[in-house]
Amino acid sequence: MIKLIVALDKNNLIGKGNQMPWHIKEEFQHFKRTTIGHSLLFGKNTFLGLLKKLNGRKNIVLSENDIENSDLTIHNEEELIELFNRFKNSDEVLFIAGGKTIYEKYFDWADELIISRIHNEYDGNVYLNLDLSNYYLDKVESHEFFDVEIYKKINKEHFYEKR
Repeated sequence: MIKLIVALDKNNLIGKGNQMPWHIKEEFQHFKRTTIGHSLLFGKNTFLGLLKKLNGRKNIVLSENDIENSDLTIHNEEELIELFNRFKNSDEVLFIAGGKTIYEKYFDWADELIISRIHNEYDGNVYLNLDLSNYYLDKVESHEFFDVEIYKKINKEHFYEKR
């Protein structure tokens, strides 16, 4: 299964350079709880912005060059499509985890979107607008500083179920 995980402020801000514009401990804990034991796909700059590999998860990086400390480097689109196809029909989970270019180019591969909506506005320069028209809101979890919205991909079974 492929899932996308992202945090956005009120204005759809996701970053300040290659860093998170906020430090909300509870949201970081949500990210860790959700992704632990699974695979994460990052773009090179986002991965390097982490400063260290995320333990307890397989860190996969899309980059033309091998990336030190990653568990796997995907070098091109062909390898990436192979990776997506491997996870698409599997119980194993791959999280698309950013940055902006990775989210925009590949979010349609996701069966599920996990979006943390931060209740505040922050300074930054990286914004993300996702077209959610192929997804439906399945669940909302409310927290003090953010809400987690879980979207599932619309398929024919869902369409007929809802009628």
